[in-house]
Amino acid sequence: MTGWFICSAALSAYNKVVFGRDHGAFPCPLLLTSIHFLVQWCFSYSISAAFPEFFGGTDVKNMSWRTYFSVSIPCGFVTAADVGLSNLSLVRISITFFTMIKSSSPIWVLLSAFIFGIEKVSCNLITVGMMIMAGELLTAFGEVDFDTVGFMLCAGAAVCSGIRWTLVQLKVQTLDPPLKGSIVIMRVLASSMFFFMLLLSFTIERPWEKLSPENGDYFTDSKHAMKTISLGLTGAAIAIAMVLCEFWLILKSNAIVLMIGGVLKEMITILVGVTLFGDELNAVNISGILVVFMGVFLY
Repeated sequence: MTGWFICSAALSAYNKVVFGRDHGAFPCPLLLTSIHFLVQWCFSYSISAAFPEFFGGTDVKNMSWRTYFSVSIPCGFVTAADVGLSNLSLVRISITFFTMIKSSSPIWVLLSAFIFGIEKVSCNLITVGMMIMAGELLTAFGEVDFDTVGFMLCAGAAVCSGIRWTLVQLKVQTLDPPLKGSIVIMRVLASSMFFFMLLLSFTIERPWEKLSPENGDYFTDSKHAMKTISLGLTGAAIAIAMVLCEFWLILKSNAIVLMIGGVLKEMITILVGVTLFGDELNAVNISGILVVFMGVFLY
């Protein structure tokens, strides 16, 4: 849980520094994120292939293609959508406002749990959901530098995040035989995450244009190329550590622990935004986020 807190805050700060238009302003955040996913797959494949009994490589070999794709494709798609929309939103909004909007994920976890039949509809859960939504509206209303596009991207990421948590738990925990650890889960999901993220990058960003010598010096010579590659590998290393912690929690924890841990993680990320990036909070922001957190704790 502590590793999840630290790595998540570090990755949010990294993404803001690299992608934020007031900071590094890297022109292709989706492409760089797809590289993160590719490195995750290479890492998990190498480890699980070298030590198949210990890290679950044998489980993947014994898995039918139908089972493999039934887990990898839907989970990879929603994960790519969540991460991609999140990184695009960080180009336009502060890390603190981003965290406040993403804190609404539990309401989407709840709705997706209703849809998949994991939770039963009740007045208590509906009340909690409405409370979280009210806090979300307060948070957005109190943002001084409100960016509509950034808000919509982040809200879309929150929806995908809720579906992602429910879907990954549903798919992974019901496998027979079960997957043995977070590295083998990463191996199963990362290939689809890379494919969908790369597809999004080619469709939206057209990286062959934005990274051309006419638009920047990212690959003009070996020095700049190494700098760009190192930038991607640094983010990939942080992402690997965070995802390993995240998948381990999915395997070992229940929804309540994950949601409470998520609230604490978001508080730490907001603290990072305020202290490192000088993000400002006002009374309406604070009231909104407190209402959201209260709703999450009640849930």
